[in-house]
Amino acid sequence: MKNQGYIKLISSADNAKESKLELNILPGEKTPWHYHTLFSETFEVLEGTLEVGKGENVYQLHKGDITTIAPNEKHYYHNTSTAECIITATVSPGNKNFEDSLFILIGLANDGLASNAGTPKKFLDLVIFVYLSNSRMVGFQKAAEPVFAYFAKAAVKNGRLNTLIKRYRQ
Repeated sequence: MKNQGYIKLISSADNAKESKLELNILPGEKTPWHYHTLFSETFEVLEGTLEVGKGENVYQLHKGDITTIAPNEKHYYHNTSTAECIITATVSPGNKNFEDSLFILIGLANDGLASNAGTPKKFLDLVIFVYLSNSRMVGFQKAAEPVFAYFAKAAVKNGRLNTLIKRYRQ
């Protein structure tokens, strides 16, 4: 049986200045290069190792290591090991949509609706995740942002976001 993803909300934008979540990143899971405009993002490795690209550098983070990504700073992460990595992810200021995006992403993966890298398989689920997480693309992928934004708005209007939140937000 494939390892399952998990997520635990430590503090929420509903009642705190920051959103803080504990989650596992399974072997092979990764994000593309991206950035966020609304918040900083801090990763603390609790167990395992995690490769993090930040700006022009790539770091191998181990238990106890912490790195903060500033707003508008391009970054990615990738679990290149054969073991899960457990981290806390803190966004400041807190962001309820970001919290929802992670719950949805892990729920989709656990239901077999995401690739081994952790990307939602259904296009509408992907654009909703990108929208909620305030992820901005870099390089040639940036050309897809208007298309993603258009379909994300349509998916929200048609109720797909509400369906995902009801199913996966705990």
